[in-house]
Amino acid sequence: MKKLSGIIGLAFAFTGAAHAATESATVYYWTDANGVMHFSDTPVAGRTMQTKQIDIANPPAINPNPVPQASDTNTQANQQAVIAYSLSITSPLAEETIRSNEGKIRVQSQLSPALPDNEPVNLFLNVDSTRYPCNTAALSCQADNIVRGAHQLKTELVDQSGKILASSESITIYLHQTIVAK
Repeated sequence: MKKLSGIIGLAFAFTGAAHAATESATVYYWTDANGVMHFSDTPVAGRTMQTKQIDIANPPAINPNPVPQASDTNTQANQQAVIAYSLSITSPLAEETIRSNEGKIRVQSQLSPALPDNEPVNLFLNVDSTRYPCNTAALSCQADNIVRGAHQLKTELVDQSGKILASSESITIYLHQTIVAK
């Protein structure tokens, strides 16, 4: 008899667990003027709503029928085409003094990995807050008519949409110009 009562107790425990895994919820729904049906888990003010009581069972831990993710082949191709570029200024060096009476600053950059031949991108040199176009193929830049003093230099690789693909660290250089006393 003890064995039978233990089995009955286990049966009640499993039944209780199954009931605990099922919940009840109220769904509110209405149809708009265009005939589109809308659903909500809360009543919406100003709407004449209908309700339906539904039972919700907890889903299994692993879905035996997973819904495949919608994939766009163009999106996948674009994601695969994203390359992490590394851009750095190789000349002049940080804290270097450049002597140029004409106020010219020449900058050489290094890019890794190399650009594909058909990549439509532009390289720019930022001197303080002014942007100068560069020779993207040679990764070289020149800024003219810069006044003497300290300047911040930074290069940026930019795609056709204006998105910055890579940028160098900002460095400080000093431009020295000889002044002739009269």
